[in-house]
Amino acid sequence: MKIKDKFPNYTPSLMFYIRDKNPVLCSNDSILYAYFIPLANFKKGFDYYELKPHKSGGVYFSLATMIGFRTILTTESRLFQNDISEREWAQVIGEITTTHFLREEYRALSRGYVKKGGGCFSTVLLTFFFGILLFTVSYIKIAG
Repeated sequence: MKIKDKFPNYTPSLMFYIRDKNPVLCSNDSILYAYFIPLANFKKGFDYYELKPHKSGGVYFSLATMIGFRTILTTESRLFQNDISEREWAQVIGEITTTHFLREEYRALSRGYVKKGGGCFSTVLLTFFFGILLFTVSYIKIAG
């Protein structure tokens, strides 16, 4: 059964927030119910409004901002086991979108900045490089 059919009050509430932004339905099945909206200042940037299933049988609302295949930030709601009223969904969506759009990463993104961090891989690579360098220097001192 599709998520949309299990939680019928969600769609009207979501459309209340995104209808005027030309949303595009990108998934409507039992795994994910999602719309995306292109970002104005990034050619390959999108905000994804998703209703995702949880292994417990419930769902949660998620708002993710992506540029290309890279997730910039994600904000998620609590878990819902049953459908709630349209008014309650509107409140949940409103709280999550407000939190998401006020986060520092999103505000920087709206001004055209994208964090260019090397992340964990760069840290591991640098640690490995300096470890080998330290080992080599120690080995030369012992051998020499």
